[in-house]
Amino acid sequence: MVRRQTEKTQMLRFLVGFFAQTIPGVMLTPMLALSMAARGVDAALIGALVAVGSLAYMAALPAAPALLRRLGERRTFRLALVTGALATIGLTLSDSPALWAALFAVSGLAAGLRYTVAESWVPALASDETRGQSVALFQTSIGAGFFVGSGLLLLVGIHGLAPRAVILATTVAAVALLWPMRAPALAAALPAPTRARAGLRSAVAQVGPLVLGAALLGGLFESGLSVALPLYGLVAGLSPTLAAGLVTAMGLGSLAQYPFGYLADRLPWTRVVLGAAGLIVASALLLPLAQAWPALLLLLGLIWGSAGGGLYTLATIRNGELWRGSQLVGASIVTQLAYMIGDAVGPALGGLAIDLAPQLGLPALVAGVGVTILAVMLWTVQQQTVDGGRWTVSTTRDTATHPGDIAGRMQRPEPTPVGAKHGPEIGGICG
Repeated sequence: MVRRQTEKTQMLRFLVGFFAQTIPGVMLTPMLALSMAARGVDAALIGALVAVGSLAYMAALPAAPALLRRLGERRTFRLALVTGALATIGLTLSDSPALWAALFAVSGLAAGLRYTVAESWVPALASDETRGQSVALFQTSIGAGFFVGSGLLLLVGIHGLAPRAVILATTVAAVALLWPMRAPALAAALPAPTRARAGLRSAVAQVGPLVLGAALLGGLFESGLSVALPLYGLVAGLSPTLAAGLVTAMGLGSLAQYPFGYLADRLPWTRVVLGAAGLIVASALLLPLAQAWPALLLLLGLIWGSAGGGLYTLATIRNGELWRGSQLVGASIVTQLAYMIGDAVGPALGGLAIDLAPQLGLPALVAGVGVTILAVMLWTVQQQTVDGGRWTVSTTRDTATHPGDIAGRMQRPEPTPVGAKHGPEIGGICG
C-alpha cells in the first residue's frame, strides 16, 4: 500500500514536471524566430536553425541505449534534465544566432534522451489496471504544456523581461520537480540486460507492424498535417483566420487522449487501436466534402488531433504492457522514430499534393496512406489470430540447455491471445 502510494506521488510529480518543462520550448522557438526575422534573417535560415533541434532529437534516440547502459536510467535522466535546462537558459539570455544553433542542438539531444527514459518509466510507474490511463495522462500533460505555453506567449508578448522570466521560472520549476525522480522499482528489479546483438532492425522486429503502424499514422494525422490542413482550408474557401484556427482545432483534439487510455485499460488493446485507426481513415474519406461544407474541416481537425494523438498513446501503452528494461527502451525508440517519420513527411507530401491537385490532392493522399496503413494493421491482426501469437526476438539455441544464450533470430512463440496484457520477454534490444 505504501509502495503504491509512493508510485502515485511519483506519477503526479512526473506529470506536473513534464507539463512545466514543455512550456519553455513552446515559448522560445517562436520568440527567437521572430527576433531573427526582425533582424532581417532569411526565413529559410530561420527554419534551418530551428530544425537543428529536431535533427538532434532524432540523433539522440539511437544513442540512448549505450548511454543508458553506461550511466544507468536515473543518471541519464538527470544529465538530460540539467543539460536541457542549461541550454534553455542559454537560449533565453543570449543574443547570438550562432550560439542559438549550438544550444538548439544541445536542447534537442537532451529532449531525445529525456523522453526516451520517460516513456519507459511511465508504464512501469502505473499499475496494470491503470497503465493506459497513466500513459494517456502523461501525453495529455505535454499537450497541455503546449497550449499553456502558447497562451502565455500571447499574454506576455515576445519582448522585454516578462517572457524570459516565465521561461526561466518554468525551467527551474521543472528541474526541481523532476530531479528527485527514481527509476521505477519494477524496472529496476528486472534482470540486467543481456549482451545480445542489438540494433534498429531487431527493435523494429520486436515492436512489430501493428504498433509501428499506429505510431506512423498518429504522427501523420496529429502533427504532420498541421501545415497542409490550413492550406487546404484556404482552397476550400475558409478565411485565413479560420484556416489558421484549424491548427487550434487539432491541438484541442490532441488533449482528448484520456478516453483512448481508459478504453485500453478495459478492452482488448487491438480493438481499441483498430477502432482509432478506423476512425481516422473514415474521417479522411470525408475530406472531399469540405469543398461544399468548409466548416467540416474544423471537425476533422478535432478528430485527427484526438485520434492521431490517441494512436501514439496506444502504441506507448502497448510497449509498456509487453516490455521492460532495455526492451522497453528499444521499443520506445523505434516507436518515436515512426511517429517522427509521419510528422516529417506530412508537410512535404501534403503541400505537394495540394500543388498538384488543389481540390483532390490532399484527400487522395490522406485516404490512400490511411487505408494502406490500416490494411497492414488488419493483416497483422489476422496473421496473429491464425498463428496464435506474435513474432518475437528469441534464442538461436535451445533455451532448455542454454537458457542464458540470447540472440536475434525470429521464431514463433507459444500461443498468446491477441490483445493480451502480457508478452514474452525478449533478449537485449538495446544490448
